Amino acid sequence: MKRYLIQPAHISLITILVIIFTQLLGCASKTVDPENYSGFLSDYSKLQLVETESGAEVLRWISEDVTPENYKVLIEKTIHYPQPEPTELVSREILTQLTSLIDLKLDAAVRKSYQVVTEPGVGVMRIKPAITGVAESMEGISTLEVLPVGLVIGVTKAALGTRDRDVAIYFELQAEDSLSGEVLGGAVRKGQGEQLENDKTQLTIEHLDDMITVWGKDASAVFGRSEQ
Repeated sequence: MKRYLIQPAHISLITILVIIFTQLLGCASKTVDPENYSGFLSDYSKLQLVETESGAEVLRWISEDVTPENYKVLIEKTIHYPQPEPTELVSREILTQLTSLIDLKLDAAVRKSYQVVTEPGVGVMRIKPAITGVAESMEGISTLEVLPVGLVIGVTKAALGTRDRDVAIYFELQAEDSLSGEVLGGAVRKGQGEQLENDKTQLTIEHLDDMITVWGKDASAVFGRSEQ
């Protein structure tokens, strides 16, 4: 991921505006740009742009061998990659709640069609999910930083600290054979939380409720299609 670490005290207003608007096009994308891949997946080359059940656009690939007849599923706990540090706007509690809710949604989705097991073995697919980034930007203006360590406001905080804040969560998932490690699928997506009123508003799980619900429905649709 690119990190734009700039000291506000040593930069002119013109430079601030240049940085903001040169980043606008890429960060406004509804999908994750390759420059923001975290490295969590072992292979990004097979990912294809698809439309989900909810109408969102995500990058995804699933092997044709992945069916309930061929595989049982071992689901690992969602992790943060790399491990983040809490900030003034994003507490450790929220980071923990986010991963726990994703675990519940993913488990419920998989169980619709697959047998879920707790140990690796022959015919067992391991699912490895991760939150790979949290991005914050002002309403209508691109983010300057997409950092897995949390929300970092950077230059724009000093310039426009009272403006509404958009919050995006980056998520990656890899599916692999639990014994051989053969990659069987992967997904990369970006979700949008509710806006924060300003740079003093802490992120709560309520800001992310709609996003998590949509992710759960999309996951259910993916695993449900496998039985057809």
